[in-house]
Formats: sequence, C-alpha cells, structure tokens
Amino acid sequence: MTSQKGVRSKLETMKISAVGVKVAALPNSYGRGIPPRLKLGVLSIETDEGTSGETFVSGPGASPEVVGQQIASVVRPILLGGNPLDIGRIWHALEARSRALDNTVQGYVDVALWDIAGKVAGLPIHRLLGNVRTTVPAYVSSWHHSTPEEYAEEALAYREQGIGAYKLHPPSCGRVFGEEVRGVTLDIAACSAVRHALGPEAPLFLDAAFSYSYQQAIRVGKTIEELDYLWYEDPLPAHDLHGYTRLKPHLHIPILATEVTVGGPHALPVWIISGATDYLRDDVVIKGGITGLIKIAHLAEAFGMNCEIHDAYNALNNVASLHVAAAIKNCEWFEILTPHPEGQYNFDHLNMGLAEPFVIDGEGRGVVPDRPGLGVEIDWDRLRAAGLQEIS
Repeated sequence: MTSQKGVRSKLETMKISAVGVKVAALPNSYGRGIPPRLKLGVLSIETDEGTSGETFVSGPGASPEVVGQQIASVVRPILLGGNPLDIGRIWHALEARSRALDNTVQGYVDVALWDIAGKVAGLPIHRLLGNVRTTVPAYVSSWHHSTPEEYAEEALAYREQGIGAYKLHPPSCGRVFGEEVRGVTLDIAACSAVRHALGPEAPLFLDAAFSYSYQQAIRVGKTIEELDYLWYEDPLPAHDLHGYTRLKPHLHIPILATEVTVGGPHALPVWIISGATDYLRDDVVIKGGITGLIKIAHLAEAFGMNCEIHDAYNALNNVASLHVAAAIKNCEWFEILTPHPEGQYNFDHLNMGLAEPFVIDGEGRGVVPDRPGLGVEIDWDRLRAAGLQEIS
C-alpha cells in the first residue's frame, strides 16, 4: 500500500511530458450559420506518471489549427517539464504572453490542467473547487429563426423533452450571419409567441446578441418586462458601457452583459462599479478557463451579483462549465445551446465528440459528472473516423 508521504512526493515531482492538439472535421447538418463540416480539436496534456488532461478546441476565435500551432510554438515550451498541478503559476504565465496567443488558449490549457488535477486526486473537478450542489437548472438556448412560430415550436419541443426554460436569440440576431434585419417588431412578436406557447410560469430569457440601438433596446426591454422574462442579455454593443448605464434606469428587468469583454477578470470591475449590468456573463473559453471563471464568479459574489455562465462553444468545455456552476452559489442556470437541423429538436451539439451524453434529470437540471477530472469520456472512434490529425 502506498503511503500518504509517497503519494505526496509523487505528485510534487510529476512532470508534463507532452502537449499537443489533434483536429478532426466532423460532419453536421445544423443548418444556417454553421458549415457542413465542423472543425473540432482536442488538446491533450500528458504527464510522466501516465495521467493526461484533455479539452476540446473549437470556435470562437482562431481555428483549432491556429490554436494548435500557437500551443506548439508558445505554450508547449512553457509547460514541458513543469508540474501540471501548478495551475495558478501556468495561468499567470499564459496571461503574461496574451499578446502572442488567441484569447481562447489560456482557457483551453487551464481546463485540461484541471482535468489532470481531478484525475490524480481521484475527484471530480467540482469537488476540488468546493461544490455547493450536484445539479444545476438548465435552459435551452435557441438558434436564430425567422418566424415567431419557429421559436414557439422549438420551445414546446424541448419542453416535451424535459427542459421548460427557454432563451431566444431573436430574428434580429440574423445580423450575425450577414442577414438584413429591419426593426424589432418581429423580435417582439417572437417573445410574445413563446410566452403564449409556454404559459405564464415558464422561465424565459432574451439574448439580443448586441443587435439593438439604444432606442430599440428600451422598446424591447419594456415589452419583455411585461411578458415577465427573467433577464435581458446583451441588447447593446459589447463595448458600450455608457449605453448600458443609460439603459438600466429605464428598465426593471435584470440586464446581463460582459459576455465578450476583453481582459478577463480585470475588465469587469468597471462594469460593476458603474452599475452598467446586474449580472456578469462569462465562460471557461474566452475568460481564462476554470481558474478565470472562478475568479470572476467570486468577484461577482463579493458585490452580491450573479455570474451566469455562458455556453462554452463545445461539449467538453460545457462539462467544465457545469463543474464550475456546481461549485458557486451565484449562478442560477446552465445554458444549453441547441443548433439543430430544421424540425429536429435534438441535443447533438451539446454531446458532439463525447462517448456518452450529458445527463439531464427529470426536473430539467444538468447533472454534474461524479467521476475524476471532467468525468466524461471522449468519443475517440468518432474523431478518428473524421480524420483526426495532429497539429505540429
């Protein structure tokens, strides 16, 4: 039997022995705004003790190939020979090199290191973080549709599958895909249609994805207040701190901003002290991984604010987000983004690349994995069949 002293010595001398990214092109049929083959990378950090940590690499930001090249040229020399449990030291080392890296790289590396930490400790990540729960209420986050009827149909379809909370990305979000959108009348109609379809008790949210002018933001905000929506997300451009401080006094519905602010935890105090947002909005990919997200959540908690965690762009990073959500008290919801083929209301995007699906319990709650590390297995067979190749 290995002594406690021996285990401690082994962990203290553990070294990172290999770092690399492999990329596959997975076929998909999600429809508008998503290419027919979706690039998905896997970052692997290996140790001389045989434990490895992984996470997926995808959008936003640079492509998996570019991220892989940056990791090979900039990150690998920093990591090799170091102890993977020095998560804080590595986080700060990558932050100091942020000008040479895509803003997603720090987050990917951090998630993979936490995966190692959980595995060597024999605990799921949320236990290492100090969990407060093991399930988190989930909501379906819509894709972009063209008619109010499509939103109502989608919301009802996912409620039948057990998730009754729903967030709209309204027709105006078509601007993201280069579509011409005029006015907000259709957005208001879509919000009304979903409320009518789901009834007065359903938790509903609106994410305008930075689409509105100041006048439009007021008009839509007052409408969804009357419809009893729970929050109003990103109505104005992400940089428009002044616009948000002007908007908030006109509305009672909580404002949720800061999704894509640059600068991680350091960029957010000004949003708090200026009263520009009611909640902070962050994720593990573009805000510095699990370490960065915990820093932001604790910052919000110190000011009595929620930190609502954003969809993390791919399945394995969504698992990481769920671990964090289980370890903080000031996050009420777990977001499930649902691009899907027209009329096929599935959870393929949530589970893409995983050997087993996310578990959603009978009350519409995401169940946090209880195995060590991230606690889920990658579907390596599917990735190899999609042409998995290493980036050097």
